[in-house]
Amino acid sequence: MRQFRLKNWKVLSNAAAASTARIVVFWNPTTVNIDLLGFSAQGLHVLISSLVHQIKFFASFVYGFNTIIARRALWDDLRNWSPNSPWLILGDFNSLLSQSDKHHGELVSSYETSDFRQCCSDLGLSDLNYSGSHFTWSNGSVWSKLDRVLANSLWSLSFTSVQVHFDNPGAFSDHSPATISFHPHQPMGKKCFKFFNMWSNHPSFLELVAEAWQLDTHGSPMFTLCKRLKHLKRPLRDLNKFHFSHISERVARAEAALDDHQSLLSSDMHNSNLQAIDKQLRKSLLQIKECERQYFSQKLKSKFLKECDSGTSFFHSLMNQRHCQNFIPAIQRMDGSLTSSSAEVGAAFVDFYGHLLATPKVTAPIELDVIQQGTYIDVASHACLLAPNAFLGGRLMTDNIHLLQELLLALSSSATSSAWVSKPVCPSYNAMC
Repeated sequence: MRQFRLKNWKVLSNAAAASTARIVVFWNPTTVNIDLLGFSAQGLHVLISSLVHQIKFFASFVYGFNTIIARRALWDDLRNWSPNSPWLILGDFNSLLSQSDKHHGELVSSYETSDFRQCCSDLGLSDLNYSGSHFTWSNGSVWSKLDRVLANSLWSLSFTSVQVHFDNPGAFSDHSPATISFHPHQPMGKKCFKFFNMWSNHPSFLELVAEAWQLDTHGSPMFTLCKRLKHLKRPLRDLNKFHFSHISERVARAEAALDDHQSLLSSDMHNSNLQAIDKQLRKSLLQIKECERQYFSQKLKSKFLKECDSGTSFFHSLMNQRHCQNFIPAIQRMDGSLTSSSAEVGAAFVDFYGHLLATPKVTAPIELDVIQQGTYIDVASHACLLAPNAFLGGRLMTDNIHLLQELLLALSSSATSSAWVSKPVCPSYNAMC
């Protein structure tokens, strides 16, 4: 293969850890540099450096054994190699994470998935955003997702525009090949205005709202409300910019200031001025930490907030994972072909919804024959439908409704028996209400 198709390419394998080379990695040294860090019978750990894009990340290529007991060495190996850097784990795990990863065949038991799930939980691993085939292996009657591309929580902090595509297996393998694409960073569109609860903790919040509410405008109450709310956006954005932007950095600075001051206070513990400043710094830190907690609580809406401290890398990683999941690197056109161009992706959305919403509604013409063959009612039935007792000359139906409400209110507030009120005042009013 190297001689005929991959000339001048380099190769790595784990042949020294197994009877045969179960994992083989080829790369082009003119564009990529790979350093071997370690290997085992089920894994090969490397550091990948792109010479074109000037990026580096750790990667582990895996090929799990077929039995649950034998695969436990793989999970322990991954735990031992877990780096404190962006890390990609890809290959044939020969294990499932849930029942949805298998179609047909025997049901997936919790015993089969528990080791893999626990490993992913311990290392903070999750699937990268992928497209194409969900099931990556098949024997013709059973389909399973055995192949995955996983990443740790630090990956989403560095790489937000990465897409994995699982293609069809083809004729020479029963596994789907995976292609990992690093897309250029796509600029985010203009963000909509969002109100954050932490703003209400600022002393000048109510004053800003009251001042913006003095806007002189004319129109309906709903129009007036919308204009005042729109006028309030700019003061609130300025409030956020000057007092709440980079909230975690503000917390870190407040903690550092308190720590430095307490070191100073420890050398002069009876200084009343230092004690007063210490109280003020404590109060400021607690306030800004509460604002940070409210910020992450509102951004994440996660139940983990009750179990974990706010402002940690856990919350930052969740937010970045959400950004990665929302990234759309490619889209299928109306003719079935795929496009990865950012301009064409946006145009495809516009074309689809334009065709969906701009298509004129087709109304079937009225068939006179159907109307003529319908059921007719006599004049007496017409008179009953019109309810003549409810429509007195010169009086609207709404007048009758108001009259009835006033009668019921007067009767219910008097000493008259409530049983009398429950009876219909007039058949026409009863029918109308």
